Amino acid sequence: MTDPVKRFVTGGIGTGKTTELTAIRTALRSAGVTVLSRVPPTAGEAAIVVDDAHLLDDAELQRITAVVDEPGTTVVVSALPLAHRAALTELATAMAREAPVVELGPLPGRELVRTTAEIMGATPPPELGRALMASTAGLPFLLYPAARAALAADGDAPASAAVQAARVTLVERLVRLDEPVLDTLLLCTLTPELGPDDVAAALHVSGTEAAGLVDRARATGLLSPALNTAFVRGLHRGLAQVVGTARHHEVETALLQSQLEMSTLSTDLALRLAEHGMRDGRLADVLAARAADDRGEPGQPARLYRAAAQAGATALTARLADALAMTGDCATAGRLADELLGSDDAAERATAVRISASIAMHDGGTAQAADLFRWLGPQQAGNTAHLAAAHAVVSVATGDAASARAALDLDAVGPPTSTARAARSLAEGLVLTLDAPYSVAVARLSQAITEQRPPGVAPDSAAALVTLVALHGGDPVRARSVIARAVRTGGNEDGYHGFSAHRHRLLQGWVRMQDGQLAAASADAAAVLTADLHRRDALWAAALQTAIARRSGDTGAMQKHWFTAVEVLSEQSTDLLSLLPLGELWVAAGRLQQVDRLRHPLNEAFGLLAALGDPVLWAVPLHWAGVHAGILANDPKAVAPHGQALTAAASSSAFAKALADAGRTWLRVLANHVDVDDVTAAARALGQYGLTWDATRLASQAALHATDGRVSGAMLQVARDLKLASVGDDEPVPQPVSTSSTPTTPPASAPFARLSDREREVAELLLQGMQYRDIGSQLLISAKTVEHHVARIRRRLGAESRSEMLSMLRAILG
Repeated sequence: MTDPVKRFVTGGIGTGKTTELTAIRTALRSAGVTVLSRVPPTAGEAAIVVDDAHLLDDAELQRITAVVDEPGTTVVVSALPLAHRAALTELATAMAREAPVVELGPLPGRELVRTTAEIMGATPPPELGRALMASTAGLPFLLYPAARAALAADGDAPASAAVQAARVTLVERLVRLDEPVLDTLLLCTLTPELGPDDVAAALHVSGTEAAGLVDRARATGLLSPALNTAFVRGLHRGLAQVVGTARHHEVETALLQSQLEMSTLSTDLALRLAEHGMRDGRLADVLAARAADDRGEPGQPARLYRAAAQAGATALTARLADALAMTGDCATAGRLADELLGSDDAAERATAVRISASIAMHDGGTAQAADLFRWLGPQQAGNTAHLAAAHAVVSVATGDAASARAALDLDAVGPPTSTARAARSLAEGLVLTLDAPYSVAVARLSQAITEQRPPGVAPDSAAALVTLVALHGGDPVRARSVIARAVRTGGNEDGYHGFSAHRHRLLQGWVRMQDGQLAAASADAAAVLTADLHRRDALWAAALQTAIARRSGDTGAMQKHWFTAVEVLSEQSTDLLSLLPLGELWVAAGRLQQVDRLRHPLNEAFGLLAALGDPVLWAVPLHWAGVHAGILANDPKAVAPHGQALTAAASSSAFAKALADAGRTWLRVLANHVDVDDVTAAARALGQYGLTWDATRLASQAALHATDGRVSGAMLQVARDLKLASVGDDEPVPQPVSTSSTPTTPPASAPFARLSDREREVAELLLQGMQYRDIGSQLLISAKTVEHHVARIRRRLGAESRSEMLSMLRAILG
């Protein structure tokens, strides 16, 4: 190294600046160059190498700057990156004109592993690498002693030894800093949002002094955004240890005071202060208020309420329990709610009953939920719309219509807000399902779906209840639309992020399973099986898997899942909202010749329906399951009462009529009496009501039992058309939810389902009179694919004939 060199090296503390300059000095001296650490009156042939130039006064820095412009002089300088030191900035600028500035900082992950391997003589195991990154953030002054400690560690605790060595080294380096800089670092490690004005207010210094302190704190490199969160937390603990407990508390209290006075206290900073152990009533009030207003990420309200309690807030237990339940932490929420059941405050007891009852429903304990409301009494103190709705849902689910209506008759406390109106709509709509037409009930229920978050947890979400009612009412379009929206938004619109997320996914799988989309339904079931499911979800998951296995012809898997489901079923109460999985298990039991094992829950289910006056909406799917179970068990006597029940309900329910007709047709098919028109009509009716798999099964069995080859071929074609016309695995298109009290018409007679882009293209060309072959040529697809699209269009529109389909298309597409 004999040619003149200009180099400016910058970086935080312990990043290797001194090591870099030591190597340069050694190289220069080896080349016979005189090395000086100060600027002499005449530089001559000497090289100027200055470490920690930020410690020099302005006059000395200006002399170095003057030497930089001399072409034959070697100048190498290192310094902390102080942005507000004018003389140092001038020197750095002058040197940057000569050569790029060398910026030193933390080692990236790969470099950290390589350096550690050099020290230890072998590549560190992954757990040690993670520990080193968390405790050192790749800062060389911490990494080297940590890696050496890991190398010297005895036994199997190198990671612990490395973390401890990094902690000790960090504290030793922090001790060398001035107290004002330590205080500034302590504040800035709480949140990166603090600036000089915040520091000035907290430390009671001038703005100019605060700007200098913040500059010095940032120049250490310990506040770099590149440092990981775990290291920053460890740095804060180290700073607290150095300044002492009393000073730590004094500085953070001063920061809280100043932030409150300036109205600039952020939620993140408030959380950090509480979680660091600060107990202050003002902080607790802020956290509680932020929790009540939070509309952010799932789990944030619970975290805020916890922090408020840590900060010294009282009377937060109910709100904390609500927030925890919504995030899915039902165990902790249940313990808190149980403690509140003995509260002297009547309103607090009522809230505790709502939370406990909701958790009980989630865990399959519907009877327990009903007992809680009975214990609370009819004149519920602080009866809000949300509480009344929860009471009504539990009462309907347990077959107590009188209690449900009584809960709605009570005068609600509080203003008629949008959330209160939604809660009341949910309860009223559910009660209407017991004796009103489906269209009336679902119109009222649909008004419960709102973007406003409810004030607390409830026995079930609006999306789940609307979907259930739609499934029982043979309304697949509404069921698919509502539940797909709930799954897509992750429960944000209902507010039940962790509480109902699995339930929504399982209901979506159920809709798909009934429609014959077994692959998509399997994916929905698999998505929740990785979690520790509560009993209600566990029952639906096992029943859904049983249903998929039965429809796939996998008898072994069906038997396995059926026994699992029956075991879960035995651990929970029978309720109105679980009739669909019970019916599916009943059908599978007929196949497995195990119907007797379900005799008790089935008797309870029919007893519950009888207590409610045998509501057609809720009873029809269970009777349909009874028909199938009797057929599979080869027991005509068992089929008769359910077929008769469907026939009796046909006068008030088009869905029941379709099922009754399909049941009679199915029995005739099994008796080898296949009428093409009857089977086709029955199968298409099933398909229109969302039972596409049942529809294709009926047509397929008709093909097998037909003695005429032409009839058999016609039936197979019907089965193919129904299967192709199924929605498939495409993302369901959300349908607008009615918020009007005007009764809506079930989609079986409403032909305005939306078409996909490709289907619209096919439909437009079809209306122009083009043949399948010509349409295919224009769209670059085969004629057979065009035929499949047409079949799907016809299915989506619910058209009975080609002419009817074309008429509908003209109305839709103009």
